[in-house]
Amino acid sequence: MQMASNRKLEKGFALRNNIFMQNLRKYLPPVNSLVAFEASARHLSFTRAGQELLISREAVSRQIRILEDYLRIKLFVRLYRALELTPAGEEMQVVVSESLDRIARTATSLQHDNQPTKISVTATIAITTFWLTPRLSHFSDTHPQVDISISSSDTPLDMMDAGSDVGILYGKGKWPGYKSTHLFDVENFPICSPRYLEETDPISSLEDLKNHTLLYLNGSMHAIENWDWWMESLGMEMPANVRKLGFDSYDNVIQAAMDSQGIALGFTNLLGDQLSKGRLVRPLEQAFSKGNGIYLVVPRGKPMSANAQKFFDWVKSEVEA
Repeated sequence: MQMASNRKLEKGFALRNNIFMQNLRKYLPPVNSLVAFEASARHLSFTRAGQELLISREAVSRQIRILEDYLRIKLFVRLYRALELTPAGEEMQVVVSESLDRIARTATSLQHDNQPTKISVTATIAITTFWLTPRLSHFSDTHPQVDISISSSDTPLDMMDAGSDVGILYGKGKWPGYKSTHLFDVENFPICSPRYLEETDPISSLEDLKNHTLLYLNGSMHAIENWDWWMESLGMEMPANVRKLGFDSYDNVIQAAMDSQGIALGFTNLLGDQLSKGRLVRPLEQAFSKGNGIYLVVPRGKPMSANAQKFFDWVKSEVEA
């Protein structure tokens, strides 16, 4: 008897719910007015809401009036050059914001499900060679369905502008048009091979560096973090007659260091494998930082695909580990 009663109640509820859904348009406020309300409530400004929605302030104000007329209640208190939400407006904001957010996230997820599995990653040459490439097999093992295309350059923002999904860049973390997530800070310090130390003059102080071959990166864009800068930062002056050997790529600089051709400047975390395995050593403990770091970078306003998000999260987990 009880079961029959429950089935009757469930059937009645389903029927009423079906009738309500069929008449959803009758009960639902105009969608454009809800979008305008969400932006206005978030900014507490019709002007800024209009700028975000690419419509005029007057058009936003008109949509708010439509919504208030529909609800027959005021949502905002209009002050001089300012807005405040009424209690009803605050209640409406919570519901509208959560609902539109869920709709946007679901739509984005569905779009991403139909996107190609390939993602494009941009990084500097040093990051690609010494940090990213040795770890990529970890990502491929857990995400075999994702194809990655990696572009490496010491002018990586040009490639980001060309449409890369994710960047791993070196700098202050402030690039206009991009959102940055800090991974780790960077210090610079001398490095060389163990054999180089055995075959050359001893290195027991900063002054001793002047008697050795210093490996460095060519080009004006690298001068701000080269040997001249590093020694000046520690109160030294680079002698004019010091021996130097320059390359146009950082991986060549490090290869020359491992081949015992001189002393290079290393970067925190980028050369961890070479140092831990003894291929490179630090002849001196002095280190100096210009305040730069390594950052994950994505274009602002462009939702990441599901696979790009997986790569983004994986990079962060690698750093945390």
